[in-house]
Amino acid sequence: MDSNWCSNELPEGLTGLAAAVDDLATQDLDGLTDAARAERILALRRLLDRQEGCWLRELAAVDARGAAGAEQGVQAASTAGWLRGRLRMGASAASSLVRTARALFRGPLTKTAEALCGGELSVAHASALAYGTSDLPTQTAVEAEPVLVAAAHRLDPPRLRRVLGHLHQVADPDGADRHAQRQHEQRWLWLAPTFEGMVALHGLLDPEAGQTLLAALEPLARPANGEDPRSSDQRRADALTELARRALEGGQLPQTGGVRPS
Repeated sequence: MDSNWCSNELPEGLTGLAAAVDDLATQDLDGLTDAARAERILALRRLLDRQEGCWLRELAAVDARGAAGAEQGVQAASTAGWLRGRLRMGASAASSLVRTARALFRGPLTKTAEALCGGELSVAHASALAYGTSDLPTQTAVEAEPVLVAAAHRLDPPRLRRVLGHLHQVADPDGADRHAQRQHEQRWLWLAPTFEGMVALHGLLDPEAGQTLLAALEPLARPANGEDPRSSDQRRADALTELARRALEGGQLPQTGGVRPS
C-alpha cells in the first residue's frame, strides 16, 4: 500500500479488508496445533490468490479506462509504467501483470479468471497461461482454455509452460519455431569479478537450456539433511559450483591453448 495513505484514508470499499488484515496480524498463534497451523498456511495462500485475482480484475478495468495516474490527476504514459513508478515494481513484473490482467479480464481467458478468483489457481499459473496463449489466435485460446485450466490444477508453472509449448507446436508449428528461435537469440550470460573477489552473474536462458540447467542443479541443490542451514539460494549457488567442479574433474571439457581446464 502507498505509504502516503493513512489507515483512515483508504479508498472506498477497502476499510473492511484492512481491518481483517490488522486482525490477522495480531492473532495469537501459540495455542494452535501443528495441523491447524499447516491448514492456515494453505487457506491463507488460497485467500491471497483470490485477492490477487480481484486486484488483477481492477487493474484490467483501470487499464481499459486509461485511468492509470488518475489518483494524482494525470494520465500515465502506460499502465505498466504507472505500476513501476507507484509500486516500485520491476519492468518485467509490471508488464507481466498488465498482460495477465488483460488476458483474464479483457481477453479470452475467462475460465482462468474464474479459477484464480476462486482460489483454485495461483497468479503464477494464470501468468503462465496468459503469456503462453498471447501469440495464439483468440479462438484457439478459447477452445484450449478448459484443457489448460485442468492441466494447471495438476501441474506446477514450469510443467504447465511445457504443455503450452506443445500447444503452440500443434496449433502453429511455424510460429512456434519462430518463437523458439527468438527466445534462443535472447539468451545471454554476464559474469564479472567484484572488488572483493566475489563473482557476480546474471543472465537469461531459453526454455530448453533453462530446463537442462535446472534439472542438473536440482539433485545437487537438495538440503544435505534436516538441519542444513543454507537458504535455497545458497544451495543453488553451491550446486552450480559443484556442477562446474565435476565437469572440470571429469576431463571432458575442450582444450584451451592445448591445455585442458582443471
